[in-house]
Amino acid sequence: MIVTCRNILNLPGLEKMKVIAGKGGLDRGITWAHIIEVPDVQDFVKGGELLFITGIAIGNNSEILLKFIKDINARNLSGLVINVGPYIKEIPQEIIDFADSSDFPIFELPFEVKLIDVTQTICRAIFARNAHKESVNNFMREVIFEDININDEMMDRALLYGYKREKKYCSLVVDIDDFSSYIKKKNIVDEEIIANIKNRVQDIIEYVLEENNKKYFYAVQSDAFYFMVCSSTKNMDKVAESIREQISRRIGDITVSIGLGDECSDLKDFKCVILEAMKALRLSKIFRKKNCVINYKRLGIFRLFFDTEINEEMRKLFDENLLKLKIYDDKNSTVLVKTLIAYLKENRNLGKTAEKLYIHRNTIKYRIKRIQEILDCDLKDDEAVFNIKLCIKIGVFLKLL
Repeated sequence: MIVTCRNILNLPGLEKMKVIAGKGGLDRGITWAHIIEVPDVQDFVKGGELLFITGIAIGNNSEILLKFIKDINARNLSGLVINVGPYIKEIPQEIIDFADSSDFPIFELPFEVKLIDVTQTICRAIFARNAHKESVNNFMREVIFEDININDEMMDRALLYGYKREKKYCSLVVDIDDFSSYIKKKNIVDEEIIANIKNRVQDIIEYVLEENNKKYFYAVQSDAFYFMVCSSTKNMDKVAESIREQISRRIGDITVSIGLGDECSDLKDFKCVILEAMKALRLSKIFRKKNCVINYKRLGIFRLFFDTEINEEMRKLFDENLLKLKIYDDKNSTVLVKTLIAYLKENRNLGKTAEKLYIHRNTIKYRIKRIQEILDCDLKDDEAVFNIKLCIKIGVFLKLL
Protein backbone atom coordinates (compact mmCIF):
# COMPACT_ATOMS: atom_id res chain seq x y z
CA MET A 1 0.00 0.00 0.00
CA ILE A 2 1.33 3.45 -0.92
CA VAL A 3 1.92 5.96 1.90
CA THR A 4 -0.50 8.85 1.41
CA CYS A 5 -1.71 11.89 3.31
CA ARG A 6 -4.85 9.90 4.07
CA ASN A 7 -3.39 6.70 5.50
CA ILE A 8 -0.65 8.30 7.63
CA LEU A 9 -3.46 9.27 10.01
CA ASN A 10 -3.74 5.57 10.90
CA LEU A 11 -0.07 5.29 11.92
CA PRO A 12 0.68 4.89 15.65
CA GLY A 13 1.51 8.16 17.41
CA LEU A 14 -0.33 10.34 14.90
CA GLU A 15 -3.70 10.27 16.64
CA LYS A 16 -3.56 14.00 17.45
CA MET A 17 -2.88 15.09 13.87
CA LYS A 18 -6.00 16.48 12.21
CA VAL A 19 -6.87 17.46 8.64
CA ILE A 20 -8.12 21.02 8.53
CA ALA A 21 -8.07 21.78 4.79
CA GLY A 22 -7.45 20.30 1.35
CA LYS A 23 -9.28 17.01 1.93
CA GLY A 24 -9.60 16.54 -1.82
CA GLY A 25 -5.85 15.92 -2.00
CA LEU A 26 -5.53 13.34 0.75
CA ASP A 27 -4.61 10.63 -1.71
CA ARG A 28 -1.35 12.36 -2.65
CA GLY A 29 1.57 10.00 -2.15
CA ILE A 30 4.34 10.96 0.29
CA THR A 31 7.99 10.41 -0.67
CA TRP A 32 9.47 11.68 2.62
CA ALA A 33 8.76 13.86 5.66
CA HIS A 34 10.84 16.96 6.53
CA ILE A 35 10.84 19.51 9.33
CA ILE A 36 11.63 22.88 7.79
CA GLU A 37 11.30 26.49 8.95
CA VAL A 38 12.75 28.69 6.19
CA PRO A 39 10.08 30.04 3.79
CA ASP A 40 12.29 29.42 0.73
CA VAL A 41 12.30 25.65 0.19
CA GLN A 42 13.56 25.36 -3.39
CA ASP A 43 16.97 24.00 -2.31
CA PHE A 44 15.49 21.43 0.05
CA VAL A 45 12.65 19.66 -1.79
CA LYS A 46 12.29 17.51 -4.91
CA GLY A 47 8.51 16.90 -4.97
CA GLY A 48 6.19 14.60 -3.03
CA GLU A 49 7.45 15.55 0.45
CA LEU A 50 5.26 16.22 3.48
CA LEU A 51 6.57 19.30 5.31
CA PHE A 52 6.32 20.12 9.01
CA ILE A 53 6.66 23.67 10.37
CA THR A 54 6.41 25.26 13.82
CA GLY A 55 6.25 28.79 12.39
CA ILE A 56 9.31 30.03 14.26
CA ALA A 57 10.49 31.89 11.12
CA ILE A 58 7.01 32.93 9.98
CA GLY A 59 5.08 33.67 13.16
CA ASN A 60 1.52 34.82 12.72
CA ASN A 61 2.23 36.56 9.41
CA SER A 62 -0.56 35.03 7.31
CA GLU A 63 0.69 36.72 4.13
CA ILE A 64 4.08 34.97 4.34
CA LEU A 65 2.42 31.68 5.30
CA LEU A 66 0.05 31.82 2.31
CA LYS A 67 2.94 32.60 -0.06
CA PHE A 68 4.86 29.65 1.45
CA ILE A 69 1.92 27.27 0.93
CA LYS A 70 1.35 28.43 -2.66
CA ASP A 71 5.04 27.84 -3.36
CA ILE A 72 5.17 24.30 -1.98
CA ASN A 73 1.91 23.40 -3.72
CA ALA A 74 3.38 24.62 -7.03
CA ARG A 75 6.43 22.42 -6.37
CA ASN A 76 4.16 19.36 -6.14
CA LEU A 77 4.68 18.68 -2.47
CA SER A 78 2.21 16.36 -0.79
CA GLY A 79 1.04 18.51 2.10
CA LEU A 80 1.88 20.63 5.12
CA VAL A 81 1.67 19.90 8.85
CA ILE A 82 1.51 23.02 11.02
CA ASN A 83 2.62 22.72 14.64
CA VAL A 84 0.00 24.97 16.26
CA GLY A 85 1.34 26.73 19.36
CA PRO A 86 3.28 29.85 20.37
CA TYR A 87 4.35 30.83 16.83
CA ILE A 88 1.27 29.96 14.77
CA LYS A 89 -1.68 30.07 17.13
CA GLU A 90 -4.35 29.19 14.57
CA ILE A 91 -4.70 28.62 10.85
CA PRO A 92 -5.99 31.76 9.05
CA GLN A 93 -9.18 31.35 7.03
CA GLU A 94 -7.51 32.47 3.77
CA ILE A 95 -5.04 29.59 4.17
CA ILE A 96 -7.88 27.11 4.60
CA ASP A 97 -9.73 28.55 1.59
CA PHE A 98 -6.68 28.28 -0.67
CA ALA A 99 -5.90 24.73 0.46
CA ASP A 100 -9.49 23.63 -0.11
CA SER A 101 -9.61 25.19 -3.58
CA SER A 102 -6.25 23.61 -4.51
CA ASP A 103 -6.86 20.22 -2.87
CA PHE A 104 -3.62 20.78 -0.94
CA PRO A 105 -3.75 18.91 2.41
CA ILE A 106 -3.00 20.91 5.55
CA PHE A 107 -2.80 19.22 8.93
CA GLU A 108 -2.82 20.65 12.42
CA LEU A 109 -0.66 19.16 15.18
CA PRO A 110 -0.57 20.35 18.82
CA PHE A 111 2.72 21.98 19.80
CA GLU A 112 3.36 19.51 22.64
CA VAL A 113 3.68 16.63 20.17
CA LYS A 114 7.33 16.05 19.27
CA LEU A 115 7.76 16.51 15.55
CA ILE A 116 10.80 14.24 15.43
CA ASP A 117 8.69 11.31 16.68
CA VAL A 118 5.98 11.93 14.08
CA THR A 119 8.37 12.37 11.14
CA GLN A 120 10.32 9.24 12.12
CA THR A 121 7.09 7.21 12.21
CA ILE A 122 6.11 8.41 8.72
CA CYS A 123 9.60 7.90 7.30
CA ARG A 124 9.78 4.36 8.71
CA ALA A 125 6.49 3.55 6.97
CA ILE A 126 7.84 5.01 3.70
CA PHE A 127 11.11 3.10 4.06
CA ALA A 128 9.30 -0.19 4.71
CA ARG A 129 7.03 0.39 1.73
CA ASN A 130 9.97 1.25 -0.54
CA ALA A 131 11.89 -1.86 0.57
CA HIS A 132 8.89 -4.06 -0.26
CA LYS A 133 8.41 -2.19 -3.53
CA GLU A 134 12.02 -2.81 -4.58
CA SER A 135 11.79 -6.48 -3.66
CA VAL A 136 8.63 -7.02 -5.73
CA ASN A 137 10.09 -4.99 -8.59
CA ASN A 138 13.22 -7.17 -8.73
CA PHE A 139 11.15 -10.34 -8.63
CA MET A 140 8.82 -9.25 -11.42
CA ARG A 141 11.71 -8.08 -13.60
CA GLU A 142 13.07 -11.62 -13.39
CA VAL A 143 9.69 -13.12 -14.32
CA ILE A 144 8.95 -10.70 -17.17
CA PHE A 145 12.30 -9.80 -18.72
CA GLU A 146 14.67 -12.67 -17.98
CA ASP A 147 14.80 -16.13 -19.48
CA ILE A 148 14.30 -18.20 -16.33
CA ASN A 149 12.50 -21.33 -15.28
CA ILE A 150 9.67 -20.93 -12.80
CA ASN A 151 11.03 -23.40 -10.24
CA ASP A 152 9.87 -24.10 -6.68
CA GLU A 153 11.99 -21.31 -5.24
CA MET A 154 10.48 -18.75 -7.65
CA MET A 155 6.99 -20.03 -6.90
CA ASP A 156 7.61 -19.73 -3.15
CA ARG A 157 8.66 -16.10 -3.63
CA ALA A 158 5.56 -15.43 -5.72
CA LEU A 159 3.30 -16.94 -3.06
CA LEU A 160 5.07 -14.82 -0.42
CA TYR A 161 4.18 -11.69 -2.40
CA GLY A 162 0.54 -12.76 -2.63
CA TYR A 163 0.34 -14.70 -5.89
CA LYS A 164 -2.73 -16.98 -6.10
CA ARG A 165 -2.60 -19.87 -8.57
CA GLU A 166 -6.38 -20.00 -8.94
CA LYS A 167 -6.77 -16.28 -9.80
CA LYS A 168 -6.74 -14.56 -13.18
CA TYR A 169 -4.15 -11.83 -13.83
CA CYS A 170 -4.46 -9.21 -16.55
CA SER A 171 -1.44 -7.37 -17.99
CA LEU A 172 -1.30 -3.58 -18.02
CA VAL A 173 1.68 -1.51 -19.21
CA VAL A 174 1.78 2.25 -18.60
CA ASP A 175 4.26 4.37 -20.56
CA ILE A 176 4.96 8.08 -19.93
CA ASP A 177 4.44 9.91 -23.23
CA ASP A 178 7.63 11.52 -24.60
CA PHE A 179 9.21 11.61 -21.13
CA SER A 180 12.71 12.39 -22.42
CA SER A 181 11.31 15.39 -24.34
CA TYR A 182 9.39 16.51 -21.25
CA ILE A 183 12.57 16.43 -19.12
CA LYS A 184 14.50 18.35 -21.77
CA LYS A 185 11.75 20.94 -22.16
CA LYS A 186 11.57 21.49 -18.40
CA ASN A 187 15.38 21.52 -18.17
CA ILE A 188 15.33 18.84 -15.46
CA VAL A 189 18.79 17.38 -14.89
CA ASP A 190 18.53 16.20 -11.29
CA GLU A 191 18.10 12.39 -11.33
CA GLU A 192 16.29 12.51 -8.00
CA ILE A 193 13.64 14.86 -9.37
CA ILE A 194 13.20 12.58 -12.39
CA ALA A 195 12.86 9.58 -10.06
CA ASN A 196 10.29 11.45 -7.96
CA ILE A 197 8.16 12.20 -11.05
CA LYS A 198 8.17 8.50 -11.93
CA ASN A 199 7.31 7.63 -8.33
CA ARG A 200 4.33 9.97 -8.47
CA VAL A 201 3.09 8.29 -11.65
CA GLN A 202 3.46 4.86 -10.04
CA ASP A 203 1.72 6.04 -6.87
CA ILE A 204 -1.29 7.19 -8.90
CA ILE A 205 -1.45 3.87 -10.78
CA GLU A 206 -1.36 1.96 -7.49
CA TYR A 207 -3.90 4.31 -5.91
CA VAL A 208 -6.41 3.69 -8.74
CA LEU A 209 -5.86 -0.08 -8.56
CA GLU A 210 -6.35 -0.08 -4.80
CA GLU A 211 -9.45 2.10 -5.12
CA ASN A 212 -10.83 -0.59 -7.43
CA ASN A 213 -9.84 -3.34 -4.95
CA LYS A 214 -7.28 -4.81 -7.36
CA LYS A 215 -4.28 -6.77 -6.10
CA TYR A 216 -1.22 -6.51 -8.33
CA PHE A 217 2.43 -7.22 -9.07
CA TYR A 218 4.61 -4.73 -10.88
CA ALA A 219 8.02 -3.95 -12.34
CA VAL A 220 9.49 -0.65 -13.52
CA GLN A 221 11.84 -0.24 -16.48
CA SER A 222 12.90 3.07 -18.02
CA ASP A 223 9.74 5.22 -18.43
CA ALA A 224 7.28 2.31 -18.32
CA PHE A 225 5.41 0.49 -15.54
CA TYR A 226 4.50 -3.18 -15.96
CA PHE A 227 1.57 -4.46 -13.90
CA MET A 228 -0.05 -7.86 -13.55
CA VAL A 229 -3.42 -7.09 -12.00
CA CYS A 230 -5.50 -9.72 -10.26
CA SER A 231 -8.55 -9.30 -12.46
CA SER A 232 -10.22 -10.58 -15.59
CA THR A 233 -9.95 -8.38 -18.69
CA LYS A 234 -13.65 -7.53 -18.40
CA ASN A 235 -13.28 -4.40 -16.25
CA MET A 236 -9.70 -3.42 -17.04
CA ASP A 237 -10.54 -0.93 -19.81
CA LYS A 238 -12.43 1.18 -17.29
CA VAL A 239 -9.62 0.92 -14.72
CA ALA A 240 -7.01 1.84 -17.34
CA GLU A 241 -9.05 4.89 -18.41
CA SER A 242 -9.23 5.98 -14.77
CA ILE A 243 -5.43 5.68 -14.44
CA ARG A 244 -4.94 7.75 -17.59
CA GLU A 245 -7.36 10.45 -16.44
CA GLN A 246 -5.98 10.65 -12.88
CA ILE A 247 -2.37 11.06 -14.06
CA SER A 248 -3.35 13.74 -16.56
CA ARG A 249 -5.33 15.58 -13.87
CA ARG A 250 -2.84 15.30 -11.04
CA ILE A 251 0.49 15.82 -12.79
CA GLY A 252 -0.20 18.78 -15.03
CA ASP A 253 1.29 18.36 -18.48
CA ILE A 254 2.39 14.72 -18.13
CA THR A 255 0.27 12.13 -19.94
CA VAL A 256 0.55 8.37 -20.30
CA SER A 257 -0.45 5.76 -22.84
CA ILE A 258 -1.63 2.37 -21.59
CA GLY A 259 -1.49 -1.02 -23.26
CA LEU A 260 -3.73 -3.87 -22.10
CA GLY A 261 -2.93 -7.53 -22.77
CA ASP A 262 -4.83 -10.75 -22.15
CA GLU A 263 -5.31 -12.56 -18.83
CA CYS A 264 -3.61 -15.68 -17.48
CA SER A 265 -3.26 -17.65 -14.26
CA ASP A 266 0.11 -19.37 -14.57
CA LEU A 267 3.15 -17.37 -13.45
CA LYS A 268 5.12 -18.58 -16.50
CA ASP A 269 2.55 -16.92 -18.79
CA PHE A 270 3.03 -13.46 -17.25
CA LYS A 271 5.78 -12.68 -19.79
CA CYS A 272 3.52 -13.58 -22.73
CA VAL A 273 0.59 -11.34 -21.77
CA ILE A 274 2.91 -8.47 -20.80
CA LEU A 275 4.35 -8.73 -24.32
CA GLU A 276 0.83 -8.35 -25.71
CA ALA A 277 0.33 -5.12 -23.76
CA MET A 278 3.72 -3.88 -25.04
CA LYS A 279 2.65 -4.63 -28.62
CA ALA A 280 -0.51 -2.58 -28.10
CA LEU A 281 1.62 0.33 -26.88
CA ARG A 282 3.94 -0.03 -29.85
CA LEU A 283 0.99 0.36 -32.17
CA SER A 284 -0.04 3.56 -30.38
CA LYS A 285 3.40 4.98 -31.23
CA ILE A 286 3.07 3.86 -34.87
CA PHE A 287 -0.26 5.71 -35.04
CA ARG A 288 1.37 8.66 -33.18
CA LYS A 289 -1.28 8.46 -30.49
CA LYS A 290 -0.74 9.80 -26.96
CA ASN A 291 -2.77 9.87 -23.76
CA CYS A 292 -4.70 6.78 -24.83
CA VAL A 293 -5.65 3.21 -23.84
CA ILE A 294 -5.13 0.43 -26.40
CA ASN A 295 -6.34 -3.12 -25.85
CA TYR A 296 -4.39 -5.90 -27.60
CA LYS A 297 -7.60 -7.88 -28.14
CA ARG A 298 -8.94 -5.06 -30.33
CA LEU A 299 -5.92 -4.73 -32.62
CA GLY A 300 -7.52 -7.03 -35.21
CA ILE A 301 -5.29 -7.93 -38.14
CA PHE A 302 -2.43 -5.81 -36.76
CA ARG A 303 -1.78 -8.66 -34.30
CA LEU A 304 -0.56 -10.77 -37.22
CA PHE A 305 1.95 -8.10 -38.24
CA PHE A 306 3.76 -8.27 -34.88
CA ASP A 307 4.40 -11.99 -35.33
CA THR A 308 6.03 -11.53 -38.72
CA GLU A 309 9.75 -12.06 -38.18
CA ILE A 310 10.65 -10.09 -41.29
CA ASN A 311 8.70 -7.39 -43.07
CA GLU A 312 9.83 -8.30 -46.58
CA GLU A 313 6.60 -10.08 -47.59
CA MET A 314 4.44 -7.31 -46.16
CA ARG A 315 6.47 -4.71 -48.03
CA LYS A 316 6.09 -6.74 -51.23
CA LEU A 317 2.30 -6.85 -50.80
CA PHE A 318 2.22 -3.11 -50.28
CA ASP A 319 4.35 -2.47 -53.36
CA GLU A 320 2.13 -4.70 -55.52
CA ASN A 321 -1.12 -3.07 -54.42
CA LEU A 322 -0.49 0.55 -53.43
CA LEU A 323 3.00 1.72 -54.38
CA LYS A 324 1.99 2.99 -57.84
CA LEU A 325 -0.66 5.23 -56.28
CA LYS A 326 1.74 6.57 -53.66
CA ILE A 327 4.37 7.35 -56.33
CA TYR A 328 1.71 9.09 -58.45
CA ASP A 329 0.70 11.27 -55.47
CA ASP A 330 4.30 12.16 -54.69
CA LYS A 331 5.08 13.03 -58.30
CA ASN A 332 1.89 15.02 -59.04
CA SER A 333 1.14 16.50 -55.58
CA THR A 334 -2.26 14.79 -55.56
CA VAL A 335 -4.17 13.15 -52.69
CA LEU A 336 -5.45 9.97 -54.29
CA VAL A 337 -4.24 7.73 -51.44
CA LYS A 338 -6.09 9.91 -48.93
CA THR A 339 -9.18 9.80 -51.15
CA LEU A 340 -9.00 6.01 -51.45
CA ILE A 341 -8.72 5.57 -47.68
CA ALA A 342 -11.73 7.83 -47.09
CA TYR A 343 -13.73 6.07 -49.83
CA LEU A 344 -13.14 2.65 -48.28
CA LYS A 345 -13.90 3.94 -44.77
CA GLU A 346 -17.26 5.17 -46.06
CA ASN A 347 -18.01 1.71 -47.53
CA ARG A 348 -17.46 2.92 -51.10
CA ASN A 349 -20.27 5.48 -50.83
CA LEU A 350 -19.49 8.40 -53.16
CA GLY A 351 -21.84 10.86 -51.45
CA LYS A 352 -20.55 10.24 -47.94
CA THR A 353 -16.94 10.36 -49.14
CA ALA A 354 -17.59 13.72 -50.81
CA GLU A 355 -19.05 15.05 -47.55
CA LYS A 356 -16.11 13.67 -45.56
CA LEU A 357 -13.54 15.36 -47.81
CA TYR A 358 -15.61 18.54 -48.41
CA ILE A 359 -15.46 18.18 -52.19
CA HIS A 360 -18.00 17.75 -55.01
CA ARG A 361 -19.39 14.30 -55.79
CA ASN A 362 -18.17 14.53 -59.39
CA THR A 363 -14.63 15.17 -58.13
CA ILE A 364 -14.80 11.95 -56.10
CA LYS A 365 -16.11 10.05 -59.15
CA TYR A 366 -13.19 11.32 -61.22
CA ARG A 367 -10.64 10.46 -58.51
CA ILE A 368 -11.99 6.92 -58.01
CA LYS A 369 -11.86 6.33 -61.75
CA ARG A 370 -8.26 7.60 -61.84
CA ILE A 371 -7.32 5.38 -58.84
CA GLN A 372 -8.69 2.30 -60.58
CA GLU A 373 -6.72 3.16 -63.73
CA ILE A 374 -3.44 3.63 -61.84
CA LEU A 375 -3.85 0.48 -59.74
CA ASP A 376 -5.43 -1.50 -62.59
CA CYS A 377 -8.19 -2.78 -60.29
CA ASP A 378 -11.96 -2.72 -59.87
CA LEU A 379 -13.04 -1.18 -56.55
CA LYS A 380 -16.37 -3.00 -56.88
CA ASP A 381 -14.48 -6.28 -56.54
CA ASP A 382 -14.58 -7.34 -52.87
CA GLU A 383 -11.37 -9.36 -53.11
CA ALA A 384 -9.48 -6.41 -54.61
CA VAL A 385 -10.83 -4.12 -51.89
CA PHE A 386 -9.82 -6.59 -49.18
CA ASN A 387 -6.22 -6.63 -50.49
CA ILE A 388 -6.09 -2.85 -50.70
CA LYS A 389 -7.47 -2.44 -47.17
CA LEU A 390 -4.87 -4.90 -45.89
CA CYS A 391 -2.10 -2.99 -47.67
CA ILE A 392 -3.30 0.29 -46.19
CA LYS A 393 -2.87 -1.24 -42.73
CA ILE A 394 0.55 -2.58 -43.74
CA GLY A 395 1.48 0.89 -44.98
CA VAL A 396 0.54 2.42 -41.65
CA PHE A 397 2.35 -0.30 -39.66
CA LEU A 398 5.55 0.02 -41.75
CA LYS A 399 5.24 3.83 -41.73
CA LEU A 400 4.93 3.95 -45.50
CA LEU A 401 1.74 6.03 -45.36
